[in-house]
Amino acid sequence: MPQAPSRPPPYSIECSSFPPPIQAASGAQAWAFQRAFESAREPIRWAILTTMLCWANEWRYKGAKIPRQFVQHAYDQAPLDLKAALDYILENSLPFYMIRDRDRRRHNLYRTGRVEEVETSVLSHADFARLYNDASKSVREAVAATFDSWTLFEDHELISAVSQDGAAQAYTVASDSLKVVVSWMLETGYDIEVSNGELFQLAKANFHRASVNTATAHIELHAMNRLKGLY
Repeated sequence: MPQAPSRPPPYSIECSSFPPPIQAASGAQAWAFQRAFESAREPIRWAILTTMLCWANEWRYKGAKIPRQFVQHAYDQAPLDLKAALDYILENSLPFYMIRDRDRRRHNLYRTGRVEEVETSVLSHADFARLYNDASKSVREAVAATFDSWTLFEDHELISAVSQDGAAQAYTVASDSLKVVVSWMLETGYDIEVSNGELFQLAKANFHRASVNTATAHIELHAMNRLKGLY
């Protein structure tokens, strides 16, 4: 995230006063996100504010319209997945909003050309543990459930139910095909249980379809916003 002076920035072109002091950080870092927000083009600012408004998972300001002067404060209160999305929008100058972690992951996979790679690759144990711990609750639950159902329906074995705390251990003894599936789920943020190969193919198809639909919707929304004079 860009560094910034400790002096509070003029947080919007409409306002001349400063927001209250930030308590979560001190020095230059305290205003880094606000500064980056104000340095961005207006479509990027709109994307940041709309992402905060529309973020699907629970957080302190879920569903609230954040005033521009409180962007830094809201960012400091945001959960890790929302912060990652906000940073991603700013760092890549994206003029469209996101509503969940899966949106960021999907865009990044297409941007970096890794879509096909993650459909067949296996995470290392360390990377699995890291991504699993960083994943949203719904993704962790789906991955844990996939260990149980895939082992039963595809590997034809019956195992004890895998808890979220036991997922990393289950990964070490999982079949290669199951490792591919749960690795893909974590890489993409997919939060629906995958119990067999047919459902995995369907999940990947839905992932591709969602990417096309999202891109089309963003292009149309961007054009509409310009016509409305929002930026």
